[in-house]
Amino acid sequence: MPPPAALTASDLGLGGTDDEPLHVLDLPQLYSKPSASVLLSILTDLRSEPPSWQATPKSGTPRSTSGASTPARPRRKITNEGVPAYLTKIISSPLVWIESEDDRERIWDLAAKRLSERSGRTAMGDITRSFQIPLSAKALQNDPEEAAHSDNWIEITLHEPALAADSLGLKTWASSYLLAKRLCLLRDEVLPPLRPHDFVLELGAGTGLVGLAAAVVFQRPVILTDLPAIVPNLQRNIEQNEDLLAARQGYASAAVLDWASPESFACLTHAGVPHAFPLILAADPVYDAHQPGLLVNAIGCHVELSADASIVIELPLREDFAAERQDLRDRMEGLGLEIREQGEEVGYDDWTDHEGEMVEVRCWWAIWGWKASSLP
Repeated sequence: MPPPAALTASDLGLGGTDDEPLHVLDLPQLYSKPSASVLLSILTDLRSEPPSWQATPKSGTPRSTSGASTPARPRRKITNEGVPAYLTKIISSPLVWIESEDDRERIWDLAAKRLSERSGRTAMGDITRSFQIPLSAKALQNDPEEAAHSDNWIEITLHEPALAADSLGLKTWASSYLLAKRLCLLRDEVLPPLRPHDFVLELGAGTGLVGLAAAVVFQRPVILTDLPAIVPNLQRNIEQNEDLLAARQGYASAAVLDWASPESFACLTHAGVPHAFPLILAADPVYDAHQPGLLVNAIGCHVELSADASIVIELPLREDFAAERQDLRDRMEGLGLEIREQGEEVGYDDWTDHEGEMVEVRCWWAIWGWKASSLP
């Protein structure tokens, strides 16, 4: 069912203006037997989506990209102090004064969801996010004239299932968003142009943000690959954005690719074909000691043996993974590849510090190509 219509402070029997933040004690208390519409409106205003990254939309004004795929209605600002206890009271209350059983169920479900949102990202259920991605280097760099044109931006909507410790690929990471935004700049100023028949390969696609953005930015077919547990959600996100892909002359498909046996990769267009991709993309592909070797194994199998072939990798500079990053560099160089461009940039992720504040995530990106001596 759609969310309830926005209620004003007056509608809720609250003092002050709709711009003033409320304390939990200002909210309708259960002893006053508030109506179902009032409770549902308050619970909608209490949503606490995970803090996410900042995007620069067409207006040039920063905004958060987390949230539902449908536009969110304006909501009252409510301080978080005491809110978990307020939600717990609603969940434990029989709500006997509300006659509709359906309304009671909606209230309990929504209160439980609000409580889970305050228990960290791993405690949440499914969420949907929308990300704004620039299509031109000038839009990325905040050129006022370019930023004013809607044709210079796309919005990609992604479904993220509830997280489990062994399926963190079901979450969109800061490095993926940063790389997705950078693609237009790489296309215009850095990477060799793709030929009309070229395909692009994404390794470890996760929720698919980078691959979907690449399909639109490069206007080439992109194969988004990951492990079997991740691919169904990848396929869902491709289908969710099929109108955008069609309108922007992009194409994306999802397939399983196991880095431990990359030669077994098979899809409709590249079944058993080695060295088929002139451009390979990977965001946040290194998260344990085994990943560098596996990643380079997959790259070596699938990157095209040509002077124009490129591999673009972006990953966070996590302190505990310095050895893995060095291992990745060493293995890439051992394969015969070299860095042609590199840099660092800062984004934000869902995880917060002990005070609930977003923590900056510094990421490193690099574009690799074959050394001349490594080519046949």
